[in-house]
Amino acid sequence: MRIAGVRVSPPYARLLAEIVEQAGYVDTANVLTDAIRLQAIEAPLTIEDHEAILEALGDNCPSGLARLRRQLLDDQMRRRRAGF
Repeated sequence: MRIAGVRVSPPYARLLAEIVEQAGYVDTANVLTDAIRLQAIEAPLTIEDHEAILEALGDNCPSGLARLRRQLLDDQMRRRRAGF
């Protein structure tokens, strides 16, 4: 599946959903879990979901999710520069 345009393997997508849920972002975790279950090509996440994922990954990001974290950080920086 893709998240923010980054390919994430099913085991790492499940791990991400667990991390996000443990961080208290249940709605975002549910979106991820549903996308995994439905074998979606791209998880239908909002900007708020992206922010939740970034917060959940924090500074202890598993190596298999590092590329996703970098992409989300880059997207966040672009939005801030654009004033969003």
